Amino acid sequence: MSNKCPKCGEKLSIFYMKQTCPKCGANLVYYDLDKRLEADHERAIREQEAVDKFIYKLKLSSVGGAAQIIRLVLFFSPLLCMLLPMFITADGFKVSLLSLIMGIISGELPIDRLTSDMSYLFPAALIVCVIVFSLAVIISSLFSTGRRAFLRNMLFSVLNTAVFVAVTVLAVKNGAVLSHGTYAVSSVYALEFLMHTVVNNKIKAKSEE
Repeated sequence: MSNKCPKCGEKLSIFYMKQTCPKCGANLVYYDLDKRLEADHERAIREQEAVDKFIYKLKLSSVGGAAQIIRLVLFFSPLLCMLLPMFITADGFKVSLLSLIMGIISGELPIDRLTSDMSYLFPAALIVCVIVFSLAVIISSLFSTGRRAFLRNMLFSVLNTAVFVAVTVLAVKNGAVLSHGTYAVSSVYALEFLMHTVVNNKIKAKSEE
């Protein structure tokens, strides 16, 4: 029951349970029922259109074409690349996402080494940064149809790459040696910039059809 009469606008207590308005006698349930049902129907249509529009944009951004699918796969590629050795520490230990995962599972992750060996700390930190920033790039890319979507996607990728380069430099300065995984991730990041441009052009062309 509404707390206001649909006919005269009389305010009703939330505990008022009668079917008719105490002031004008209008039936609170059936007064202008057709109009209210029509308004509910129109509101439901608008809400469904908004959902359909959102899903369309999401699909167009992520799997709306070959370029979008390639870009989406590319975003997950750094995780695969990091299964390869990313760095070799000063004492010859190979640091990779796989070695960190195995260390966590086995309970043998050398926590004390993280604070004492900078050639291990920075490579480990880089792997965490790549995971976090890659997730941010993926989420941003899912909304690539907005007016400023391209600039936002490029900004996230630039930030991602800048952090990657900065932490890599710190790792090398502290005795770590670059390995295959780092070069592979660098290549993926370079391709991301290209695919942002390609996808943006594809979405623009689609929107103009």
